[in-house]
Amino acid sequence: MSGLGTSQRRSADGDSAGDSAPERRRSWQLWPPEISWDAGPLAAWARGVGVRLTPVALWRNHRMFTIVACISVIPRVIVALGFSPALFIQDSFDYMEEGVHLARLSQLRPEGYPLLLKVLEPFHSLLLITTLQHLMGIALATIVYAVLRRCRLPAWGATLAAVPTLFDSRQIWLESSILPDTLFTFVLMIAVAILIVRPRPAIWQAVIVGLLVAWASIIRGNGAPVFVIIFIYLIIQRVGWRVLTACLAAFAVPLAGYALVFFSEWGQLNITNSSGLFLWSRTMSFANCAIIKPPADLRALCPDAQPDHPTSPAPPWSVSALLNERSPADYLWAADAWYRVDKDPGVNAHNNKLAMQFAEKAIEAQPVDYLKSVGEGVFLTFFATDRSEAYLSDHFTVAPHVTTLAPYMKHDEVIYAHTTSNTHVVQPWAFFMFLYQLPVWFPGWVFFAVMVGGLVLLIARWRRGWSKYAGLAWAVGVVNLVVPIAAHELDYRYALSAVPFACLALGLALAPKPGAAAGAVGAGTAAGAGAAAAGAPAAGSGPDEAVSRPDVG
Repeated sequence: MSGLGTSQRRSADGDSAGDSAPERRRSWQLWPPEISWDAGPLAAWARGVGVRLTPVALWRNHRMFTIVACISVIPRVIVALGFSPALFIQDSFDYMEEGVHLARLSQLRPEGYPLLLKVLEPFHSLLLITTLQHLMGIALATIVYAVLRRCRLPAWGATLAAVPTLFDSRQIWLESSILPDTLFTFVLMIAVAILIVRPRPAIWQAVIVGLLVAWASIIRGNGAPVFVIIFIYLIIQRVGWRVLTACLAAFAVPLAGYALVFFSEWGQLNITNSSGLFLWSRTMSFANCAIIKPPADLRALCPDAQPDHPTSPAPPWSVSALLNERSPADYLWAADAWYRVDKDPGVNAHNNKLAMQFAEKAIEAQPVDYLKSVGEGVFLTFFATDRSEAYLSDHFTVAPHVTTLAPYMKHDEVIYAHTTSNTHVVQPWAFFMFLYQLPVWFPGWVFFAVMVGGLVLLIARWRRGWSKYAGLAWAVGVVNLVVPIAAHELDYRYALSAVPFACLALGLALAPKPGAAAGAVGAGTAAGAGAAAAGAPAAGSGPDEAVSRPDVG
């Protein structure tokens, strides 16, 4: 025996090509720059992914989902042909305007979605934006399916979990609109999928997760609470302080940078000057100034001081009355709302501070009423949104949602897309979507069953199976569902971002135990090795059988 280590012995004996490969020279110099890097592992991984994603491999291993995903393209193509140039609500024009002028941050909404619009702005195409969002919708469903198959859920179960995202007419409506919600859900789903597939992530993976959630936080203001769920999950997984620190820094540093830019422009260390105004509008559903007793400078914010305030609240037992009562948005966007006519009118730091002060006092004085108001919104999400004919019901309609474009809307559209066209229907394609949306939607009661079923199963199986991962997905879904209602009001387009996470959570809660999956993988590997030696396919290695489980901590 020599005193050399293994690698040293190979070097010493290295005349034989079979014993060792020539060592790659790694060098670096200042000028001219020379960097050598072994890309072999990355190239091998890319080749493996490419092989698994060929049409033949998809048809052999994921036939059911491939067929379903291809069918889901049909209604999306029909929408693109039937509703031109895109679907709009009032917010859409603000996003287009901000997508052209990013020189100053908006006080009303964060700029995560306009950043994407800015990248696409040189093409001046709204069809390009909606097509990209349709691809994101299909990718969302693909991620749900892929994660569940990796966790050994049968192909039919994983496909079923992806079906609501693939076919729900309201999901397709959202993808067809110039709105940030599809991008928001897609970004968060990537982050959650990384943590499920790599429950003990490397530092670079944790950095990606933190950056994605930071971006989601400036796409929609309610993205930041999701990081709390992710941080708790990482603590439960005992990933170590380096990974925790990396994820926290990747989340906090970009947000802090955004807040500092906002401070330099508006004098407030925040990402908007509207969070207080939105929360104030939420309190209009329950606030009673006889109980709150606000100071004199906040009296103008009381519900009875607002224009068109009803004389009595709707009876709580009447669903139709709850649906028809004045919404928080009615208070917030009223033409003569208090913040429009005070000494410093508009959405700004002064009015946002007053609104936040009133909202905090209202919630502190009436916490039960606040919780009841939020609970009503969650209840109505499940049981009163399927066939709502109210404005912004996420349904395809003959008339555009914005019936007449104001001059500023035409200006915003023309500077971004070089057109002033409002949404118009193109027959016969629009007619097909009107027929499609009648039977094809994700019913509220099914949404409720998925949420409740996922919670019950993950609690029952908490110490076995994939329930920790199901808990992550379920908690993110709850945040996406409840936070917008608690911060402003019920709008079903916000609730749609909870659907794929709820379906993913239920699928994970139903997946076989990791130990059983490992046994199946081990048996399949042994059978595959024997079959390979005999030159024959492995027994039992049919479609979807070769999916490996994620790392289990």
